[in-house]
Amino acid sequence: MAIDYHRLRSAAFAPLRHAYGPDDCILYALGVGAGLSEDPAIGDEVEYLYEERLKALPSMAAVIAYPGFWMRDAVHGIDWRRVVNGEMRMTLFRQLAVSGDVIGHSRVARVTDKGPRGGALVVTERSIVDAATGQPVARVDQVNLCRGDGGYSAGDAAQSDEALPPIPRAPERSPDDILVLPVSRNQAAIYRLTGDRNPLHIDPQSAKLAGLDAPILHGASMAGLAARAVMRTPPSAHAWVGGIDIRFTGMAYPGRAVAVELWRSPEATSFRCVEADSHRELAFGVAAWQSAGSMEA
Repeated sequence: MAIDYHRLRSAAFAPLRHAYGPDDCILYALGVGAGLSEDPAIGDEVEYLYEERLKALPSMAAVIAYPGFWMRDAVHGIDWRRVVNGEMRMTLFRQLAVSGDVIGHSRVARVTDKGPRGGALVVTERSIVDAATGQPVARVDQVNLCRGDGGYSAGDAAQSDEALPPIPRAPERSPDDILVLPVSRNQAAIYRLTGDRNPLHIDPQSAKLAGLDAPILHGASMAGLAARAVMRTPPSAHAWVGGIDIRFTGMAYPGRAVAVELWRSPEATSFRCVEADSHRELAFGVAAWQSAGSMEA
C-alpha cells in the first residue's frame, strides 16, 4: 500500500489535552540522559531531577501533547517499520513551566517525495496552547523520513510539497567547547515512557527488519541531550532557549557516548553531535536564545 498524498495531507487528529507535572519533567530528563555525567563542566544537573528546585528542559516541548506513533496505522499507507526522525524544529513562545495543562493541535503540514531512493518526508506540525487561556506555548514541526515510501507521486508535482528550508550548519571554525555526554544502555527504554513507542528503539527484531544493526536511540532523545549541552553556557544569566532546530544525520545507539560541539554567540548556539569514539556525525542544529522578560507557561 503506497502513500495517498491527498488522504495523508487531510489526516485528522483530535485535539489532545495533556496535563503534566514535575514527575513528567524528571522522567523526560532521565530519558535524555540527565544526571549521568561526572564531568564538572556539566555538573550533577540536579535542577532537572529534583522537584524542590526543578526546571523543565526546553526540548521537552517534543513530548508535550504528542500524538504518538500515528504512522503505524495502516490507513496512512506508510511503511512504518522504516520510518525514522529526520528533523525537529521547536519554537517556544514562553519558557516551559514544570507543570501545565495544555492542548495540542496536530496536522500533516507537508509531504515531500524525494524519489524511490530518497524516501518521503512527512512533516507533522503541532501547535501547543494553554488549555485555560488559549495562549500559544510552543510549536513543534517533526520531519519524519519514510525511507520505504519514496516515489509515491510518480513525478506528479501536485502531490509533493516543497521541503522546509535547510537547517544551517555550524560556522566553519573550531568549536568554542566540546562536552562529552554519556548515553546509558537503557536510555531509549526510558525515553519510550514519554510517549514515543516506535519499536525500532527497543525491539531487536523490529530494528533488524528495518535494516538496522540494533535498536537505535530516539532522535528526540538526542535533541534533549543537545539541549542539555547548550544550557550549560547561556549568553547571560536570564537568557532562555526560545527555539531548537535539529537535523539527524546518523543513527545513535544506546550505550555510546556523544560529544556535543558548541559554537556560541549572544543570539544562538550552534551545535553538532558526534559519536564520541568514532567521531561519526549524528546530528547538527541551532538553539536560539531569548532575553529575559517573557512570561512562563
